[in-house]
Amino acid sequence: MNRVRPLVVVLVAALSMAVGASAQTASPTLTALFDFPCNASFVCADGYFPISLIEGSDGNFYGAAAGGGTGLNAQGTIFKITPTGQISVIYSFAESSNGSLPNGSAPISVVEGTDGFLYGTTSENGGNGFGTVFKLSKSGVIQTLHNFCGTETCADGANPGFLMQALDGNFYGATGPTLPPTSVLFRMTPTGSFKVLHTFDTESQPDGAGVYNMVQASDGNFYGTTVAGEQFKPYNSVFRFDPATDKYTILHGFDTPNINLPNVATSGLAMTSTGELFGLQAGSELYQISLTGKYQRLSVLSTADFFDGNILQASDGNLWGDFLGGDCSGQGIAFAANTTGSVLQSLTFDCSTVGEQPAGMIQAADGKFYGVTLGNGGVSSTDDVTNGTIWTIDAGLPAPPPAVIAFRPSSGQVGSKILLQGNHFVGTTAVSLNGVSAAFRVLSVSYIGITVPTGATSGPITITNAGGTATTIGSFTVQ
Repeated sequence: MNRVRPLVVVLVAALSMAVGASAQTASPTLTALFDFPCNASFVCADGYFPISLIEGSDGNFYGAAAGGGTGLNAQGTIFKITPTGQISVIYSFAESSNGSLPNGSAPISVVEGTDGFLYGTTSENGGNGFGTVFKLSKSGVIQTLHNFCGTETCADGANPGFLMQALDGNFYGATGPTLPPTSVLFRMTPTGSFKVLHTFDTESQPDGAGVYNMVQASDGNFYGTTVAGEQFKPYNSVFRFDPATDKYTILHGFDTPNINLPNVATSGLAMTSTGELFGLQAGSELYQISLTGKYQRLSVLSTADFFDGNILQASDGNLWGDFLGGDCSGQGIAFAANTTGSVLQSLTFDCSTVGEQPAGMIQAADGKFYGVTLGNGGVSSTDDVTNGTIWTIDAGLPAPPPAVIAFRPSSGQVGSKILLQGNHFVGTTAVSLNGVSAAFRVLSVSYIGITVPTGATSGPITITNAGGTATTIGSFTVQ
Protein backbone atom coordinates (compact mmCIF):
# COMPACT_ATOMS: atom_id res chain seq x y z
CA MET A 1 0.00 0.00 0.00
CA ASN A 2 1.47 3.34 -1.03
CA ARG A 3 1.24 6.10 1.55
CA VAL A 4 2.30 9.73 1.47
CA ARG A 5 4.68 10.66 4.28
CA PRO A 6 3.44 13.59 6.38
CA LEU A 7 5.47 16.76 6.24
CA VAL A 8 7.67 16.72 9.32
CA VAL A 9 7.31 19.72 11.60
CA VAL A 10 8.56 20.68 15.04
CA LEU A 11 7.35 22.94 17.79
CA VAL A 12 8.46 26.49 18.41
CA ALA A 13 6.42 27.75 21.37
CA ALA A 14 6.29 31.28 22.66
CA LEU A 15 5.69 29.82 26.11
CA SER A 16 7.85 26.74 25.72
CA MET A 17 7.96 23.91 28.25
CA ALA A 18 11.20 23.97 30.20
CA VAL A 19 12.42 20.40 30.02
CA GLY A 20 13.93 19.32 33.31
CA ALA A 21 12.12 22.14 35.13
CA SER A 22 12.96 22.76 38.75
CA ALA A 23 10.92 21.63 41.74
CA GLN A 24 7.59 23.34 42.18
CA THR A 25 6.49 25.42 45.15
CA ALA A 26 2.76 24.81 44.81
CA SER A 27 1.17 22.00 46.81
CA PRO A 28 -1.07 19.99 44.46
CA THR A 29 -4.59 19.22 45.65
CA LEU A 30 -6.18 15.88 44.77
CA THR A 31 -9.98 15.78 44.81
CA ALA A 32 -12.79 13.60 43.48
CA LEU A 33 -14.78 15.26 40.70
CA PHE A 34 -17.38 12.47 40.53
CA ASP A 35 -18.07 9.27 42.50
CA PHE A 36 -19.75 6.48 40.51
CA PRO A 37 -22.76 5.58 42.71
CA CYS A 38 -24.39 2.18 43.12
CA ASN A 39 -27.51 1.35 45.12
CA ALA A 40 -28.05 -1.45 47.61
CA SER A 41 -28.78 -3.88 44.76
CA PHE A 42 -25.51 -2.86 43.08
CA VAL A 43 -27.33 -1.12 40.24
CA CYS A 44 -24.88 1.49 38.95
CA ALA A 45 -26.75 3.52 36.32
CA ASP A 46 -23.73 5.68 35.38
CA GLY A 47 -21.45 2.67 35.23
CA TYR A 48 -18.74 1.39 37.52
CA PHE A 49 -15.06 0.51 37.21
CA PRO A 50 -14.21 3.57 35.04
CA ILE A 51 -11.13 2.71 33.03
CA SER A 52 -10.31 5.49 30.54
CA LEU A 53 -10.83 9.23 30.06
CA ILE A 54 -10.22 11.72 27.23
CA GLU A 55 -10.74 15.45 26.74
CA GLY A 56 -13.21 16.16 23.93
CA SER A 57 -13.11 18.91 21.33
CA ASP A 58 -16.07 20.57 23.07
CA GLY A 59 -14.17 20.93 26.37
CA ASN A 60 -16.05 18.10 28.08
CA PHE A 61 -14.56 14.75 29.04
CA TYR A 62 -15.56 11.36 27.68
CA GLY A 63 -14.76 7.97 29.08
CA ALA A 64 -15.52 4.29 29.43
CA ALA A 65 -16.72 2.39 32.48
CA ALA A 66 -16.24 -1.37 32.19
CA GLY A 67 -19.41 -2.29 34.11
CA GLY A 68 -22.88 -1.07 34.99
CA GLY A 69 -25.31 1.14 33.07
CA THR A 70 -29.01 0.85 32.36
CA GLY A 71 -30.94 -1.84 30.52
CA LEU A 72 -31.02 -5.60 30.72
CA ASN A 73 -27.87 -6.91 32.43
CA ALA A 74 -25.92 -3.78 31.41
CA GLN A 75 -22.18 -4.37 31.22
CA GLY A 76 -20.50 -1.01 30.75
CA THR A 77 -21.07 2.58 29.69
CA ILE A 78 -19.66 5.38 27.59
CA PHE A 79 -20.17 8.63 29.48
CA LYS A 80 -19.68 12.39 29.21
CA ILE A 81 -18.73 14.56 32.16
CA THR A 82 -18.33 18.33 32.29
CA PRO A 83 -15.37 20.02 34.02
CA THR A 84 -17.77 20.83 36.89
CA GLY A 85 -18.69 17.18 37.41
CA GLN A 86 -22.08 16.86 35.65
CA ILE A 87 -22.24 13.36 34.18
CA SER A 88 -24.49 11.86 31.51
CA VAL A 89 -24.45 8.37 30.02
CA ILE A 90 -24.20 8.32 26.22
CA TYR A 91 -24.58 4.57 25.80
CA SER A 92 -25.06 1.48 27.99
CA PHE A 93 -23.89 -1.92 26.72
CA ALA A 94 -26.97 -3.96 27.62
CA GLU A 95 -28.28 -7.33 26.55
CA SER A 96 -30.75 -7.63 23.72
CA SER A 97 -33.99 -9.55 24.19
CA ASN A 98 -32.32 -12.83 23.17
CA GLY A 99 -29.66 -12.46 25.86
CA SER A 100 -26.79 -11.55 23.52
CA LEU A 101 -24.54 -8.49 23.67
CA PRO A 102 -24.13 -7.77 19.94
CA ASN A 103 -22.24 -4.49 20.45
CA GLY A 104 -19.90 -6.02 23.00
CA SER A 105 -19.41 -5.45 26.71
CA ALA A 106 -16.78 -4.15 29.13
CA PRO A 107 -15.65 -1.11 27.08
CA ILE A 108 -11.97 -0.34 27.56
CA SER A 109 -10.95 2.64 25.44
CA VAL A 110 -12.56 5.59 23.69
CA VAL A 111 -11.09 8.16 21.28
CA GLU A 112 -12.62 11.08 19.44
CA GLY A 113 -12.39 10.75 15.67
CA THR A 114 -11.81 13.64 13.29
CA ASP A 115 -15.39 13.12 12.07
CA GLY A 116 -16.84 13.99 15.50
CA PHE A 117 -17.79 10.42 16.44
CA LEU A 118 -16.43 8.46 19.37
CA TYR A 119 -14.59 5.24 18.53
CA GLY A 120 -13.70 2.60 21.05
CA THR A 121 -13.23 -1.03 21.94
CA THR A 122 -15.10 -3.53 24.07
CA SER A 123 -13.06 -6.37 25.49
CA GLU A 124 -15.78 -9.03 25.52
CA ASN A 125 -18.87 -10.34 23.69
CA GLY A 126 -19.98 -8.98 20.33
CA GLY A 127 -20.72 -11.18 17.34
CA ASN A 128 -17.94 -13.70 18.04
CA GLY A 129 -17.54 -13.29 21.79
CA PHE A 130 -14.04 -11.77 21.70
CA GLY A 131 -14.81 -8.03 21.74
CA THR A 132 -15.54 -5.29 19.22
CA VAL A 133 -14.54 -1.94 17.75
CA PHE A 134 -17.49 0.46 17.75
CA LYS A 135 -18.43 3.89 16.40
CA LEU A 136 -20.71 5.99 18.60
CA SER A 137 -22.37 9.34 18.00
CA LYS A 138 -22.43 11.73 20.93
CA SER A 139 -26.21 11.40 20.86
CA GLY A 140 -25.93 7.66 21.56
CA VAL A 141 -26.29 5.90 18.19
CA ILE A 142 -23.87 2.97 18.02
CA GLN A 143 -22.46 0.94 15.13
CA THR A 144 -20.24 -2.11 15.51
CA LEU A 145 -17.39 -1.84 13.01
CA HIS A 146 -15.54 -5.06 13.75
CA ASN A 147 -16.11 -8.28 15.70
CA PHE A 148 -12.88 -9.93 16.80
CA CYS A 149 -12.34 -13.64 16.27
CA GLY A 150 -9.53 -15.01 18.39
CA THR A 151 -9.25 -18.53 16.97
CA GLU A 152 -6.71 -20.38 14.87
CA THR A 153 -8.92 -20.09 11.77
CA CYS A 154 -9.31 -16.30 11.76
CA ALA A 155 -6.67 -15.05 14.25
CA ASP A 156 -7.56 -11.36 14.05
CA GLY A 157 -7.23 -10.92 17.79
CA ALA A 158 -9.20 -11.21 20.99
CA ASN A 159 -9.96 -8.81 23.83
CA PRO A 160 -8.98 -5.48 22.22
CA GLY A 161 -7.85 -2.60 24.40
CA PHE A 162 -5.75 0.26 23.05
CA LEU A 163 -7.05 2.38 20.11
CA MET A 164 -5.80 5.60 18.45
CA GLN A 165 -6.36 7.58 15.25
CA ALA A 166 -3.34 8.45 13.13
CA LEU A 167 -2.60 11.22 10.64
CA ASP A 168 -3.57 8.96 7.74
CA GLY A 169 -7.14 8.91 9.12
CA ASN A 170 -7.04 5.24 10.06
CA PHE A 171 -7.38 3.76 13.52
CA TYR A 172 -4.63 1.64 15.01
CA GLY A 173 -5.01 -0.65 17.98
CA ALA A 174 -4.07 -3.89 19.62
CA THR A 175 -5.59 -6.94 21.26
CA GLY A 176 -4.38 -8.99 24.18
CA PRO A 177 -2.59 -10.02 26.18
CA THR A 178 -4.06 -13.42 25.43
CA LEU A 179 -2.75 -16.82 24.44
CA PRO A 180 -1.41 -17.29 20.88
CA PRO A 181 -2.35 -16.47 18.20
CA THR A 182 -4.70 -13.77 19.38
CA SER A 183 -2.52 -10.80 20.39
CA VAL A 184 -2.19 -8.55 17.34
CA LEU A 185 -1.52 -5.00 16.19
CA PHE A 186 -4.18 -3.89 13.70
CA ARG A 187 -5.28 -1.06 11.41
CA MET A 188 -8.92 -0.23 10.72
CA THR A 189 -10.51 2.41 8.51
CA PRO A 190 -13.37 4.58 9.85
CA THR A 191 -15.75 2.36 7.86
CA GLY A 192 -14.47 -0.87 9.41
CA SER A 193 -12.03 -2.30 6.87
CA PHE A 194 -9.64 -4.31 9.06
CA LYS A 195 -6.07 -5.60 8.65
CA VAL A 196 -3.72 -7.41 11.05
CA LEU A 197 -0.32 -5.71 10.94
CA HIS A 198 1.67 -7.76 13.42
CA THR A 199 1.02 -10.88 15.50
CA PHE A 200 2.90 -10.66 18.77
CA ASP A 201 5.35 -13.46 19.43
CA THR A 202 4.39 -14.57 22.91
CA GLU A 203 6.65 -17.63 22.75
CA SER A 204 10.06 -15.98 22.51
CA GLN A 205 11.71 -12.99 24.17
CA PRO A 206 11.26 -10.05 23.98
CA ASP A 207 8.24 -9.09 21.84
CA GLY A 208 5.34 -9.16 24.32
CA ALA A 209 1.64 -9.91 24.18
CA GLY A 210 -0.28 -6.68 23.56
CA VAL A 211 0.24 -2.89 23.58
CA TYR A 212 0.08 -0.24 26.33
CA ASN A 213 0.01 2.68 23.87
CA MET A 214 1.54 4.15 20.72
CA VAL A 215 2.57 7.73 19.96
CA GLN A 216 3.10 9.02 16.43
CA ALA A 217 6.29 11.05 16.10
CA SER A 218 7.24 13.73 13.60
CA ASP A 219 9.03 11.08 11.50
CA GLY A 220 5.62 9.50 10.83
CA ASN A 221 6.43 6.33 12.78
CA PHE A 222 4.61 4.96 15.81
CA TYR A 223 6.50 4.20 19.01
CA GLY A 224 5.02 2.04 21.72
CA THR A 225 5.51 -0.53 24.45
CA THR A 226 4.17 -4.04 24.58
CA VAL A 227 2.47 -5.70 27.53
CA ALA A 228 4.26 -8.56 29.24
CA GLY A 229 2.82 -11.98 28.61
CA GLU A 230 1.76 -14.72 30.97
CA GLN A 231 3.58 -15.68 34.17
CA PHE A 232 6.22 -17.85 32.52
CA LYS A 233 6.90 -15.40 29.68
CA PRO A 234 7.20 -12.10 31.59
CA TYR A 235 8.96 -9.98 29.00
CA ASN A 236 8.14 -7.11 26.67
CA SER A 237 9.72 -4.38 24.56
CA VAL A 238 9.73 -0.88 23.09
CA PHE A 239 8.93 -1.02 19.38
CA ARG A 240 8.68 1.16 16.28
CA PHE A 241 6.02 0.67 13.62
CA ASP A 242 6.19 2.35 10.20
CA PRO A 243 2.62 2.85 8.86
CA ALA A 244 3.98 3.53 5.36
CA THR A 245 5.62 0.13 5.03
CA ASP A 246 3.93 -1.82 7.88
CA LYS A 247 7.40 -2.64 9.22
CA TYR A 248 7.56 -3.59 12.90
CA THR A 249 10.92 -3.22 14.69
CA ILE A 250 11.85 -3.98 18.30
CA LEU A 251 14.02 -1.11 19.60
CA HIS A 252 14.64 -2.39 23.11
CA GLY A 253 13.87 -5.68 24.79
CA PHE A 254 13.46 -5.74 28.54
CA ASP A 255 15.43 -8.52 30.17
CA THR A 256 13.99 -10.84 32.78
CA PRO A 257 16.64 -11.74 35.37
CA ASN A 258 14.21 -13.88 37.36
CA ILE A 259 10.53 -14.71 37.30
CA ASN A 260 9.83 -13.18 40.72
CA LEU A 261 11.25 -9.75 39.85
CA PRO A 262 10.92 -9.25 36.09
CA ASN A 263 12.43 -6.15 34.51
CA VAL A 264 9.57 -5.20 32.21
CA ALA A 265 7.89 -2.05 30.93
CA THR A 266 4.77 -1.19 32.96
CA SER A 267 3.39 1.81 31.03
CA GLY A 268 3.03 3.37 27.64
CA LEU A 269 5.39 6.08 26.38
CA ALA A 270 5.40 9.85 26.81
CA MET A 271 7.00 11.96 24.09
CA THR A 272 8.50 15.26 25.23
CA SER A 273 8.83 18.52 23.32
CA THR A 274 12.44 17.53 22.51
CA GLY A 275 11.36 14.24 20.90
CA GLU A 276 12.65 11.99 23.69
CA LEU A 277 10.56 9.10 24.96
CA PHE A 278 10.04 8.22 28.62
CA GLY A 279 8.33 5.26 30.25
CA LEU A 280 7.87 3.34 33.48
CA GLN A 281 9.17 -0.11 34.29
CA ALA A 282 9.00 -2.65 37.10
CA GLY A 283 10.26 -1.44 40.44
CA SER A 284 8.55 1.95 39.95
CA GLU A 285 11.47 3.04 37.78
CA LEU A 286 11.64 5.78 35.14
CA TYR A 287 13.51 5.15 31.90
CA GLN A 288 14.36 7.17 28.81
CA ILE A 289 14.70 5.91 25.25
CA SER A 290 15.48 7.68 21.98
CA LEU A 291 13.77 7.17 18.63
CA THR A 292 16.75 5.03 17.62
CA GLY A 293 16.49 2.80 20.68
CA LYS A 294 19.16 4.23 23.00
CA TYR A 295 17.91 3.20 26.45
CA GLN A 296 18.78 4.58 29.90
CA ARG A 297 17.39 3.75 33.34
CA LEU A 298 16.98 6.97 35.31
CA SER A 299 15.64 6.56 38.85
CA VAL A 300 13.18 4.91 41.22
CA LEU A 301 10.06 7.06 41.66
CA SER A 302 8.48 5.25 44.62
CA THR A 303 9.57 3.00 47.45
CA ALA A 304 6.55 0.81 46.64
CA ASP A 305 6.97 -1.59 43.73
CA PHE A 306 4.07 -0.40 41.58
CA PHE A 307 2.99 -1.80 38.24
CA ASP A 308 0.77 -0.42 35.46
CA GLY A 309 1.22 3.33 35.19
CA ASN A 310 0.67 6.32 32.92
CA ILE A 311 3.14 9.07 32.06
CA LEU A 312 2.99 12.43 30.22
CA GLN A 313 4.87 15.70 29.93
CA ALA A 314 2.95 18.57 31.51
CA SER A 315 2.99 22.31 30.88
CA ASP A 316 5.73 22.84 33.49
CA GLY A 317 8.08 20.67 31.42
CA ASN A 318 8.12 17.92 34.02
CA LEU A 319 6.93 14.33 33.74
CA TRP A 320 3.68 13.59 35.55
CA GLY A 321 1.96 10.26 35.86
CA ASP A 322 0.27 7.71 38.06
CA PHE A 323 0.85 4.18 39.27
CA LEU A 324 -2.13 1.84 39.48
CA GLY A 325 -1.20 0.30 42.82
CA GLY A 326 -3.06 -2.56 44.43
CA ASP A 327 -5.94 -2.74 46.86
CA CYS A 328 -6.61 -0.33 49.72
CA SER A 329 -3.30 -1.21 51.38
CA GLY A 330 -1.41 0.27 48.42
CA GLN A 331 -3.96 2.15 46.40
CA GLY A 332 -1.67 3.99 43.99
CA ILE A 333 0.04 7.35 43.63
CA ALA A 334 0.35 10.30 41.28
CA PHE A 335 3.84 11.73 40.83
CA ALA A 336 5.87 14.48 39.21
CA ALA A 337 9.54 14.11 38.26
CA ASN A 338 11.92 16.08 36.12
CA THR A 339 13.43 14.49 33.04
CA THR A 340 16.59 13.49 34.91
CA GLY A 341 14.48 11.44 37.32
CA SER A 342 14.32 13.57 40.46
CA VAL A 343 10.94 13.17 42.19
CA LEU A 344 9.19 16.53 42.74
CA GLN A 345 5.72 15.49 43.93
CA SER A 346 4.04 12.34 45.19
CA LEU A 347 0.33 12.14 46.03
CA THR A 348 -1.21 9.02 47.57
CA PHE A 349 -4.74 7.96 46.67
CA ASP A 350 -7.10 7.06 49.49
CA CYS A 351 -9.83 4.43 49.08
CA SER A 352 -12.41 6.24 51.16
CA THR A 353 -12.11 9.63 49.41
CA VAL A 354 -10.72 9.69 45.86
CA GLY A 355 -10.65 5.93 45.34
CA GLU A 356 -8.00 3.34 44.59
CA GLN A 357 -5.96 2.36 41.52
CA PRO A 358 -5.65 5.58 39.48
CA ALA A 359 -5.50 5.38 35.69
CA GLY A 360 -6.00 7.41 32.52
CA MET A 361 -4.16 10.58 33.63
CA ILE A 362 -4.35 13.54 31.21
CA GLN A 363 -3.63 17.28 31.42
CA ALA A 364 -6.58 19.29 30.15
CA ALA A 365 -6.82 22.73 28.59
CA ASP A 366 -7.32 24.35 32.02
CA GLY A 367 -3.92 23.08 33.20
CA LYS A 368 -5.41 20.59 35.69
CA PHE A 369 -4.89 16.84 35.61
CA TYR A 370 -7.84 14.47 35.30
CA GLY A 371 -8.12 10.72 35.55
CA VAL A 372 -10.13 7.80 36.92
CA THR A 373 -9.82 5.38 39.80
CA LEU A 374 -10.98 1.86 39.22
CA GLY A 375 -12.70 1.33 42.53
CA ASN A 376 -13.97 2.73 45.85
CA GLY A 377 -14.26 6.47 46.57
CA GLY A 378 -16.47 8.63 48.76
CA VAL A 379 -20.07 7.69 49.53
CA SER A 380 -22.80 10.34 49.55
CA SER A 381 -25.99 10.27 51.60
CA THR A 382 -27.92 8.85 48.62
CA ASP A 383 -25.44 6.13 47.64
CA ASP A 384 -24.92 2.73 49.19
CA VAL A 385 -21.52 2.22 47.62
CA THR A 386 -19.11 3.97 45.25
CA ASN A 387 -17.22 1.92 42.70
CA GLY A 388 -14.70 4.23 41.07
CA THR A 389 -14.21 7.96 40.65
CA ILE A 390 -13.15 10.68 38.28
CA TRP A 391 -10.48 12.76 40.00
CA THR A 392 -8.63 15.97 39.39
CA ILE A 393 -5.29 17.36 40.55
CA ASP A 394 -4.81 21.12 40.69
CA ALA A 395 -1.07 21.75 40.81
CA GLY A 396 -1.36 25.43 39.84
CA LEU A 397 0.10 24.72 36.40
CA PRO A 398 -0.54 26.97 33.39
CA ALA A 399 -2.64 25.86 30.46
CA PRO A 400 -0.57 23.59 28.21
CA PRO A 401 0.63 25.22 24.97
CA PRO A 402 -0.20 23.53 21.68
CA ALA A 403 2.27 20.97 20.40
CA VAL A 404 2.59 20.38 16.67
CA ILE A 405 3.74 17.08 15.19
CA ALA A 406 2.86 17.05 11.47
CA PHE A 407 0.33 18.13 8.86
CA ARG A 408 -0.96 16.95 5.51
CA PRO A 409 -1.15 17.65 2.67
CA SER A 410 1.97 19.78 2.20
CA SER A 411 0.37 21.99 -0.48
CA GLY A 412 -3.02 23.13 -1.75
CA GLN A 413 -5.12 25.92 -3.17
CA VAL A 414 -7.07 28.62 -1.36
CA GLY A 415 -10.12 26.99 0.19
CA SER A 416 -8.53 23.55 0.48
CA LYS A 417 -8.25 21.74 3.78
CA ILE A 418 -5.22 20.99 5.96
CA LEU A 419 -5.20 18.42 8.77
CA LEU A 420 -2.81 19.37 11.55
CA GLN A 421 -1.69 16.76 14.10
CA GLY A 422 -0.38 17.47 17.58
CA ASN A 423 -1.68 17.85 21.12
CA HIS A 424 -3.53 20.29 23.39
CA PHE A 425 -5.67 21.74 20.60
CA VAL A 426 -8.79 22.07 22.76
CA GLY A 427 -9.27 25.77 23.45
CA THR A 428 -7.41 26.95 20.35
CA THR A 429 -8.12 30.64 19.81
CA ALA A 430 -6.36 31.41 16.52
CA VAL A 431 -4.72 29.76 13.51
CA SER A 432 -2.77 31.55 10.79
CA LEU A 433 -0.96 30.55 7.60
CA ASN A 434 2.16 32.65 7.06
CA GLY A 435 0.57 35.45 9.11
CA VAL A 436 -2.88 35.36 7.47
CA SER A 437 -5.72 34.36 9.79
CA ALA A 438 -7.32 31.05 8.81
CA ALA A 439 -10.68 29.47 9.60
CA PHE A 440 -10.27 26.33 11.68
CA ARG A 441 -12.19 23.68 13.56
CA VAL A 442 -10.90 21.72 16.55
CA LEU A 443 -11.60 18.10 15.66
CA SER A 444 -10.13 16.50 18.78
CA VAL A 445 -7.43 17.16 21.32
CA SER A 446 -4.93 15.93 18.69
CA TYR A 447 -6.29 17.28 15.38
CA ILE A 448 -7.32 20.61 13.87
CA GLY A 449 -8.89 21.11 10.45
CA ILE A 450 -7.72 24.31 8.73
CA THR A 451 -9.02 26.07 5.60
CA VAL A 452 -6.37 27.77 3.43
CA PRO A 453 -7.39 31.46 3.62
CA THR A 454 -7.78 33.96 0.80
CA GLY A 455 -4.63 36.04 0.47
CA ALA A 456 -2.38 33.45 2.08
CA THR A 457 1.11 32.82 0.78
CA SER A 458 3.35 29.84 1.33
CA GLY A 459 4.78 29.59 4.81
CA PRO A 460 4.44 28.09 8.29
CA ILE A 461 1.24 27.44 10.21
CA THR A 462 0.81 29.01 13.66
CA ILE A 463 -1.53 27.76 16.39
CA THR A 464 -2.45 29.77 19.52
CA ASN A 465 -4.24 28.79 22.71
CA ALA A 466 -4.30 30.07 26.30
CA GLY A 467 -0.98 28.35 27.00
CA GLY A 468 1.04 29.81 24.14
CA THR A 469 1.80 29.59 20.44
CA ALA A 470 3.31 26.87 18.27
CA THR A 471 4.64 27.37 14.76
CA THR A 472 5.59 24.72 12.23
CA ILE A 473 9.11 24.93 10.83
CA GLY A 474 7.96 23.13 7.72
CA SER A 475 5.98 25.33 5.33
CA PHE A 476 2.66 24.76 3.61
CA THR A 477 2.82 25.63 -0.12
CA VAL A 478 -0.08 27.68 -1.48
CA GLN A 479 -0.61 26.71 -5.12
